[in-house]
Amino acid sequence: MYSSGFILIDKPKGMSSAACVNILRSKAGRKTKVGHAGTLDVPACGLLVLLLGKMTRSSPYVMNLPKTYVTTIKLGEQTDTDDSTGQVQRKSEWRHIKEEDIDLALVSFLGHRHQVPPKVSAISVNGRRAYEMARNDESPELPERVVFVQSIKRTSPISEEGKFTLDLECSKGTYVRGLARDLGIKLGCYAHVDFLQRTKIGPFELKDAIPMDCLYEMSEEEVLSKVCSPYELLKAFCTCEANEGEEEILAKGQSLSDVPRIKEWGTIEPSKAFAVKGKDLISFCDIKWHDSGCIIKPVTNIFL
Repeated sequence: MYSSGFILIDKPKGMSSAACVNILRSKAGRKTKVGHAGTLDVPACGLLVLLLGKMTRSSPYVMNLPKTYVTTIKLGEQTDTDDSTGQVQRKSEWRHIKEEDIDLALVSFLGHRHQVPPKVSAISVNGRRAYEMARNDESPELPERVVFVQSIKRTSPISEEGKFTLDLECSKGTYVRGLARDLGIKLGCYAHVDFLQRTKIGPFELKDAIPMDCLYEMSEEEVLSKVCSPYELLKAFCTCEANEGEEEILAKGQSLSDVPRIKEWGTIEPSKAFAVKGKDLISFCDIKWHDSGCIIKPVTNIFL
């Protein structure tokens, strides 16, 4: 049983990520600090990584992990939210679109690209949330952001209703709703997200998550027994194992001139998140390479 660590949660449609955090906090005890490592929109469902205790400090690093989704796209309609919960604003003909047209268009979404977030989003514009401005019939100008799509593939035929399913893996900050909108434009019609489920975050999978209805029934002791070890989180990152002397140096906030022994290679490049495991310490570090090796500097030390 761990007082600090993480839990994988299967969030249902219609519930906010913040509500999931509050429920877990009430179950784990009000004195237990709980935080999320990347939210899901209320209409979406699937995997949430919730952090407990001292491991809440690792949230920025977990957020950087790649995400995998299953989504159903609806052709022929534009909504004000870019998903099925919004009001339909425009309609267009879509029956001329063939499955090979979709497959060809999807190729252009691979790699780095600029994306404008949906107007109904949590993006801050001059200190105000974009969704608050949208509710007041304002039209915020949202700046483009660079996102990265590792893979994207159609996994179903187009249905009679103009729907088809995609599997995709993408970076932090990628809006699948924005992708659906832009795909429709690429195809010459409107489109929005009809269904969205997150199935994976880094190496962590939805099949290992606890459904919220099961969490409701658990006692505090049962919930805490489901908390995964802080060190289990490190399999997501390029992780080195420090000896006692190296751990002491990092604990003091000092740099190491050589990388200790590699323990895990992770699912994210070391330049984005590099971790060092000690007996009583997890240190997230910056790594800088030079001709004779590298220097790692601790940025976030978590003492366990």
